[in-house]
Amino acid sequence: MDRPHLAPVVRLRPALRGRRDVRAATPLALLACLALALSACETVPPPPAAAPSAAALPDGPVRPFSSGKGWTVTIHTPPGDKSFCVAERGIAVGQNAAPRLTFRTAAAESGFILSGFTPSDSGATVKPGERYDLTVTSDLGSRLSLSARGLPNGSLYVAVPTKGYLEEMEPLARAHRVSFRSSGLGEIGTMLLSGSSWAINASDECRILHAES
Repeated sequence: MDRPHLAPVVRLRPALRGRRDVRAATPLALLACLALALSACETVPPPPAAAPSAAALPDGPVRPFSSGKGWTVTIHTPPGDKSFCVAERGIAVGQNAAPRLTFRTAAAESGFILSGFTPSDSGATVKPGERYDLTVTSDLGSRLSLSARGLPNGSLYVAVPTKGYLEEMEPLARAHRVSFRSSGLGEIGTMLLSGSSWAINASDECRILHAES
C-alpha cells in the first residue's frame, strides 16, 4: 500500500519586518504632525497694537517753587505718583487768543504743553490720544519737527526723554518768537518767548530737587 504523500510543513515566521516598519514610521508621523502644529502657530496673526492713550496728564496739589522773568514754576504732586514741575507764563494783556506754552518736567519724561490756540484748518479739532506732527519755526531761522499727542482739553503735549530735555528745548530757549504748524490742524499761531530760557532751566532745576526722589 502506497503511503500518502504529505506536503512539507512550512513554518511561517512572524512578519517582524512589517512591525519594524510601523515602529519606524511612528516617529516620522509624530514629527510631521508637530511640524504642522508649529506652522499653524506661526500663521496666527499678532495681537493688535494698543491704542494711543487719550487720558489727561496726571495732576495734583500745587506748591510754589520760584518765579522770574514773567514765569512761575510750581511743584505738582499727583496722589500716589511722583511729583513733577511746571513752568508757565502769565497771560499778557491783549494776548488772550495767543497760544500758550507750558514747560513740564518729570523724572522720566519732560516736554511742553501747547494750549489756547484755534486751528486754522476749517473744522479741525484736537482729538484726545491722536498723534500730530508739529513744526516749530523760530525767528532765528531754526526749525523743529516734533510729535505731539492730543489731550482731552484740546491742548497738544510734546514729550521728550528727560535726559535730553535741555538740549531739545534749546531752540525755544534762544528764540524770541516762534510759530507752530501741524499738517493735521493747519496754522496754530505765533507767540513771544520772552524769558523762556529762564523758565526751561528753572523747571529742570525744580525737577532735580523735587521730582527725582
